[in-house]
Amino acid sequence: MDKILLMTVLLLPIVGSLIGYVLGKKMPESYRDLFNIAMTGLEFLLVTYLYKIVSHRTVELFIPDIMVTGLYLKLDMFRYIFVWITCLIWFLTTIYSTQYLIKYKNRNRYYAFFMLTLGSTIGVFMSENILNLFTFFEIMSFTSYALVIHDEDQYAHDAGQIYIGMAIGGGLILLLGIFLLFDYTGTLNISEYPLKMAEMGELKYLISTLILIGFGIKASMVPLHVWLPKAYPAAPAPATAVLSGILVKTGIFGIMILSGYIMKEDKIFSMIIFIGGLMNMFLGGFLAMFQRNIKRILAYSSMSHAGYILVGVGLMGILKDHKAVAIYGALYHVVNHALFKVLLFMGAGIIYMILQELSINEIRGFGRNKIMLKIVFLIGILAVAGMPGFNGFISKTLLHEALAEAHHLYPGIGFTTAEIIFTLSSAFSVAYLLKIFVAVFMEKNERYNGQYKSQVRARAIIPALIIGGMIIAIGVRPFALLHVLDGAVEAFDGYGHLEANFYTLGNLKSSGMTILLGIVIYFGFVRRFLRKGTGEESLYVNPALNWFNLENHVYIPLGIYLFELISDMFHFIDQSMIRLVKTTSEWIVALQHIEIRPNRFRELKNKLTKSLIQKPLPSMEEAPSGERATEFSMKTKAYVQDVVHDIEEEIYSLSDMMQKIGRNMNTLMFSVFSFAVVLAIALVVMIY
Repeated sequence: MDKILLMTVLLLPIVGSLIGYVLGKKMPESYRDLFNIAMTGLEFLLVTYLYKIVSHRTVELFIPDIMVTGLYLKLDMFRYIFVWITCLIWFLTTIYSTQYLIKYKNRNRYYAFFMLTLGSTIGVFMSENILNLFTFFEIMSFTSYALVIHDEDQYAHDAGQIYIGMAIGGGLILLLGIFLLFDYTGTLNISEYPLKMAEMGELKYLISTLILIGFGIKASMVPLHVWLPKAYPAAPAPATAVLSGILVKTGIFGIMILSGYIMKEDKIFSMIIFIGGLMNMFLGGFLAMFQRNIKRILAYSSMSHAGYILVGVGLMGILKDHKAVAIYGALYHVVNHALFKVLLFMGAGIIYMILQELSINEIRGFGRNKIMLKIVFLIGILAVAGMPGFNGFISKTLLHEALAEAHHLYPGIGFTTAEIIFTLSSAFSVAYLLKIFVAVFMEKNERYNGQYKSQVRARAIIPALIIGGMIIAIGVRPFALLHVLDGAVEAFDGYGHLEANFYTLGNLKSSGMTILLGIVIYFGFVRRFLRKGTGEESLYVNPALNWFNLENHVYIPLGIYLFELISDMFHFIDQSMIRLVKTTSEWIVALQHIEIRPNRFRELKNKLTKSLIQKPLPSMEEAPSGERATEFSMKTKAYVQDVVHDIEEEIYSLSDMMQKIGRNMNTLMFSVFSFAVVLAIALVVMIY
């Protein structure tokens, strides 16, 4: 029965997408909307029901002859965390979408791809076979691409282009890593990798790097994050909510599998992930302060908070036997980030539904008198900022405790710097969130003096309020979720229930100091340097637009250069092959010519003998004297010259032919050598 439920959870959204699409074509759209809500609601209920099974034992299902190697699904508590939060968010955003998309075109297409993305995302989280995981991962990239470009304007297509380009490139690199992994381990089952990789040498770092790049793109890991600030503003708000809240987690999930299973928490590799997480935290928060579009601010915020999770994943391998707190912190922040970031994107979507604008310079003061919308935003902002009483405070405290533990085990400037970056990044969160809240919900603007209240509909606000209630509930009672995480932590050999007291004076003081620092940064930097003018004429500016840009200054030029280089290389190979065929043909013709006349020297001998018979040389006894002798001598000399001339003609003819054959052979050898060199270089590039 549990295996049937597992397969149902995977197939229900996929089948539902097809049925919903037909309903949308044949019947009123309200039937399709209700059907999609029912499907996602049923999916969430089935997954919730599975908890009582999965909490006691792992559910596995293997179906042979699917995807060649078979379909191998597995649901343990680690995977269950991701599947459950995915189904919850999808159910709430589906309800939200029925209100948000009322004025949008191509709604039927949107819902079809929205449900397909749900099915493929669940497939990623439940795959025990890494090739199955890759297949679902790529399907998810293509189906979510349709959500990114849904508006079909120029900006959406530009964002979709970089999104799908990075997804395909990352997918190919990931696939190369999987091929090498299978070649050296002989298995595709994730749970078998720890023992197999222990026997591998330094090659495991090459394989793991390839896989990290593939998953790191989806996780918005620096410097692979360039798609994120474009894709988030382009997609409709509910699609952006799942992009940020869930799809980024597929990359995080892959990196956790890579670090915890494939590399078995290798310290060197864990340090790479840890440093990458710190870069994400800092750069994401720093760049978010400069943005003026709410979605772009939240996009960089998602990048920053992905860094928090990556820091936790890295600390798992660094702390070794003391890693339990890092695992709890990483998984707790996976859930918390999904909740508060989806809440904020829903709030931003409500504003966009009404005004069709999200620039804080344009919508300044809009939310001053919108009480429910203000509450929604305030809950999300306080959660992201790590305010005590909200869920963000819990997971940030756990991650900070793990970082402090690492600092204690490995004292030195490295982890001291890491703690400074952690604190600064958290302060940046406070600064950019204050920028949104003050501008939109506190400043006065006569254009929005209480208007549009009636357009904030229940179908849009109720899902946001449900998430807001969960955020507060987790913040007030953090141990309820910790008990759920216990089983997930055991999947990484982090045994023992975590007994933590979150609301200690030290934790409260640390949080308060961080928030205070964020307020100082807001007034001392954001208001002072990023806001020009005074009063109602003031505007926020973004000087970062003129800064170094990875996409424009690195990736695009590098892509063009590599394209030209590869084109030239294959052009050279093509010309070498043509030259090889041509010279080979000429060489064969020359050889055929020699076969027709196999012995030129024998012909020369026969010709000379014939000439002597026809014109015999007079004997010296018969030679006359005097004038007759002179005449005889001249005739003899002419005869000899004539014979020698014939010989020279034959020798020159033979010499020309031999030179031509030599030239052909040289050209042939050069072509073969050139082709061999190019082939060798290509093989070296492919292997190493």
